[in-house]
Amino acid sequence: MSCGSIGLSRSVGVSLFCLAALLAGCSEPATESPAEPPTLALDVQVTGGAIRGTGDTSPGGLKQYHGIPYAAPPVGDLRWAPPAPVVPWEGVRDAGAPGPICMQRRAMSVPFYAAQQNRPPNRQSEDCLTLNVWTEADRPDERRPVMVWIHGGGLVGGAGSKHAGWQLAGKGAVFVTFNYRLGQLGFFAHPELSAESPKGVSGNQGFRDQIQALRWVRGNIASFGGDPDNVTILGESSGGTSVAVLQASPLARGLFHRAIGQSGAPFHPMRHRTRDQPFAPSGESNGLRFAAAVAGEGGDQSLAALRGVPAERVLDTAQSSRDFSVYEYLPMVDGEVLVQDVATTFATGNQADVPTMVGSTSDESSAPVEQLAKVMAPGIRGFRMFAAAMLPEAREELASQYPAATDEEATRSWQDLLNDMNFNYPMRAWARGMTNVESDAFLYWFSWRPPVPNAEYYGAFHGSFQMYLLGDLEGFRAMPTDADREFSSMLAETWVRFARTGDPNGGPLPEWPAFNLEDEPYMELGPTLVVGNRLRTEQLELIAKAWDRRRGAGSDDSEDGFRAGDRPW
Repeated sequence: MSCGSIGLSRSVGVSLFCLAALLAGCSEPATESPAEPPTLALDVQVTGGAIRGTGDTSPGGLKQYHGIPYAAPPVGDLRWAPPAPVVPWEGVRDAGAPGPICMQRRAMSVPFYAAQQNRPPNRQSEDCLTLNVWTEADRPDERRPVMVWIHGGGLVGGAGSKHAGWQLAGKGAVFVTFNYRLGQLGFFAHPELSAESPKGVSGNQGFRDQIQALRWVRGNIASFGGDPDNVTILGESSGGTSVAVLQASPLARGLFHRAIGQSGAPFHPMRHRTRDQPFAPSGESNGLRFAAAVAGEGGDQSLAALRGVPAERVLDTAQSSRDFSVYEYLPMVDGEVLVQDVATTFATGNQADVPTMVGSTSDESSAPVEQLAKVMAPGIRGFRMFAAAMLPEAREELASQYPAATDEEATRSWQDLLNDMNFNYPMRAWARGMTNVESDAFLYWFSWRPPVPNAEYYGAFHGSFQMYLLGDLEGFRAMPTDADREFSSMLAETWVRFARTGDPNGGPLPEWPAFNLEDEPYMELGPTLVVGNRLRTEQLELIAKAWDRRRGAGSDDSEDGFRAGDRPW
């Protein structure tokens, strides 16, 4: 037995023991002290080369690394192509500031949200596939839970750099954000583009970027103190949509281990790449129309010509028609990223079987309805116009669940219908779909009102949850109180606990039951923390039946194995 194997220098008692062993013929003790574990420095080696971040290298200090490439610039012949490997660089790359945001238009149609854009504009570029890391780890071997945030913005706007990670990093996570291609630069299908693919598909480039970012995380996050075997994807609005798509996509399988979807998911009938449907033209036919619009009368509509067009022209053309820019039309069943409608994937239990937490806010649509009333018409007239356009399949049943006898009642029903269609229904469908696999799902409903101007009207508006989760409590001109700060800290701790263990329980919340079909429990996250059951069941069933009819009118969906009226839930 070697003296070194029992730790000779640890105590006098051990030393005497080893001395006796030496007299009995014990081998010589090791003279070298154990190597100190490496510390996490600002200089880090990642795929492509070395980077230098910024921050505090003292114990527990916050370190940040920004603008790290996770794929090659998608320019020239790589425009609309799947993300290519990182281009290596020489020397040490400065990672002290975020890179350019992906190409997008800054104009916003809702004044409440547009007011938030009064900040210095970000530099835009097609060369935008970069990510950002926040960590308080002191050593690379700490294996902290990793939380990868996918930004919202309707798949046409936003950027990873607009969301800070200090709060969740401060609760023990390694926090990552990134950019992905947007709008028609990120969700463009075309027959020539499909012909370039070994699988014969195109579209969903933005989702492919997200998958590539997760591959980068898997290969590099251990250098920042993160655990590549404990990765949580999370996002709000179209970020939530992205989380659901990644959970449904076979290409993302194994790249994450928990999923959190906030205020958005694509459980509506989806566009198909090659099949026209009554509610949406096919992705490729729409792509041909887009190519013609970009080229102009008599112009070259080939893919090669389109790749040479300035990105600004692509953006301008996308804004010229709802068909080219509306959120519902951008993601599609392409045959590889998504092999079937997301709702079908979850209904048949073919999604990634990982612990999942999803939810929405109580007043998601307060700001959008305020603007819609100005554009269309206020009160009863505007609501009836909206309902007839958005849910014609349920025209006869709407009045029973969304009354509109007065303008005030119609405005409330308008908000409720938009809330239910875009947020409450998809989040419940997501939770219900998780009952088809082994992992637990946890459903929440956020009702805490941020202290913004006219808070009584706006309530827990769309986007308010991420203010509290990420600690951006002064957004939207809010004036936070100590209660807001305490609530924000509690939410962050709960989300990191879920990222670490797959279960939000264990903190100050009352016991949060996993979702089940018997009583459909959810946690209300508001001034009162309480478990509720069967959130707006009658209204959500009306929407579910209407969308069943929409799918059935499009085709028999035999390709997807899903027919109208066959919902397993």
